[in-house]
Amino acid sequence: MRAIESHLGVHAGQTTPDGLFTFSEVECLGACANAPMVQINDDYYEDLTPESTITLLKALQASAETTGAAGGTAGIGGESTMGMGGMKGEERGQGDVRVQENAGRTYSGKGVTLPSPGPMSGRKSCENSAGLTSLTEEPWGPEKLRTDGAL
Repeated sequence: MRAIESHLGVHAGQTTPDGLFTFSEVECLGACANAPMVQINDDYYEDLTPESTITLLKALQASAETTGAAGGTAGIGGESTMGMGGMKGEERGQGDVRVQENAGRTYSGKGVTLPSPGPMSGRKSCENSAGLTSLTEEPWGPEKLRTDGAL
């Protein structure tokens, strides 16, 4: 949360001046094994560090600016008097995003590279990065009886 607050300049419950991000804190996103994580629209980004969180935010800002989707920011024209204090993306910390260095997988479109939803640590699935944490042996059930004499 500190990385989001420091990069965007807003706190939980607030929206950035350009209207691009609204920062909401929630109790549970249902993926404890992949925490810390964020949900952006319908996508989950997992295994975050402060650095990968800022990389994700910068990439999303650059995408909105490049495609003209950012309300009140530079858009395709490249300059704006609104947004995060600067007129150009580079002045707002959006230049030199280095998405490939700080994201596990990426995709590109319209000249912008974005981190793929999912683990940002390089894992290719949602399993815990430390390996199995439960169900590490065959579960008890009607097909298998305890052999330790406890029943």
